[in-house]
Amino acid sequence: MFNFKSISKMKKLLVALFFLSSWSYAQNPNFNQLDEFIDLLYKNDKIMGSLSVFKEGKPIYNKSVGYQYINRNEKKDNTVNSKFRIGSITKTFTAVMIFQLIDEGKIKLTDKLSGYFPEVPNANKIAIANLLNHSSGLFNITQDENFDEHLPITRNKMLSTISSHTVNFQPGIKNEYSNTNYILLGYILEEVERVSYKTILKKRIVDKLSLKNTYYGGVINTANNECLSYYYEDDASLHETEQAHLSNPGGAGGIVSNPSDISVFVHALFNNELISKESFKVMTTVKDEYGSGIVSATKGGQIIFAHNGAIDSFKSMFIYIPELKIVIAFNANALDYGMMPIMFNVMSAIQGQKLTMPSFENIDLIALTAVELKQYIGVYECKDLPFKLVFETDGKVLKGAPQGSEPKVLKPTKTHEFVLEDLGVVILFNLKEETLMFQQPGEALKKFTKKG
Repeated sequence: MFNFKSISKMKKLLVALFFLSSWSYAQNPNFNQLDEFIDLLYKNDKIMGSLSVFKEGKPIYNKSVGYQYINRNEKKDNTVNSKFRIGSITKTFTAVMIFQLIDEGKIKLTDKLSGYFPEVPNANKIAIANLLNHSSGLFNITQDENFDEHLPITRNKMLSTISSHTVNFQPGIKNEYSNTNYILLGYILEEVERVSYKTILKKRIVDKLSLKNTYYGGVINTANNECLSYYYEDDASLHETEQAHLSNPGGAGGIVSNPSDISVFVHALFNNELISKESFKVMTTVKDEYGSGIVSATKGGQIIFAHNGAIDSFKSMFIYIPELKIVIAFNANALDYGMMPIMFNVMSAIQGQKLTMPSFENIDLIALTAVELKQYIGVYECKDLPFKLVFETDGKVLKGAPQGSEPKVLKPTKTHEFVLEDLGVVILFNLKEETLMFQQPGEALKKFTKKG
């Protein structure tokens, strides 16, 4: 399954980041327990992949578990040199290359899309700046009902498909994630430079930073340390995922890399090695949660930058903490566990704190009737947090999420208690007081009160 569509769910990442406490770097990080945590996930069929932590551009932690590929006759271990499709983290690379063109005077933020692809709806109104920060209003092409990520596609066919859709809103009205924006930015790079995206990436970033494991991908080549991706069935068995053809995501999701190279790239970006200070300021200026090829959250007076990605069954994320000059980068080629609980534990380890260790004992879920589920629906707010939690039911399950985000299935584990496994969240309702207690891994309980 091509999971390219899921990379649009950035609000979940930002909400999760908001819960972070103030940051500090411990002289004695708790990396031994982080090893135990990753090993525990692997032994319980939850993860295959690699994780790196870099401080000031140098590695201070690396961990790899599982296999690059599995077949009847051979298994090859994941290592620090294993390579993964990184999905939408590609957008950060694409944004950097666009800003490099701006620094060189080859294009401007105000240039209109009509100068390159006038057939695209509203092209005479959409500026490059709108594409960069997802304020173009263009339909997200991966939501096209006929979009088949497994088949190769030409640029002309992609442009024709993009042009067949009306816009969702006028440019600049709001910010709404659309893979179309970065597919077009990839094409603009090729139009300006008159060479392929692959060649531009190599010249402008890979060679400049001496990255050994980063390039524009193709059909997965296991002989070149490239990972296949897998999904877990209910019985924890692994099954290989069908590969997307990378002519589809292009500049929105076609790069292959690994945690070490991503960490070097992010460190270079935040230390003025890739773009000018003026362009960097534009790239990291956030409006309605979006920068240009990056997202950001602020907690405890500290800014955290991040991006995530998903394609096939690959999952990826990086987080950068400027105050500490620390990059956390994670790539998985099989994952049956939430990325944010993993990141929270990495953050705890960096601060020398005790990690939240999951229990994988079989838990008998409570069966609830439609009437019982209905008790929990409603909107809840917390005086200390800038968002509301919304709960709904279809009579079979309870779903919940921050207001404006896609509702997720909550699993009932005890009386009035539900868990959201993807984020490691526990929610305990008090129906009599019309409140709930919300707990994120490693964080204090937050009390929400039902509205109305």
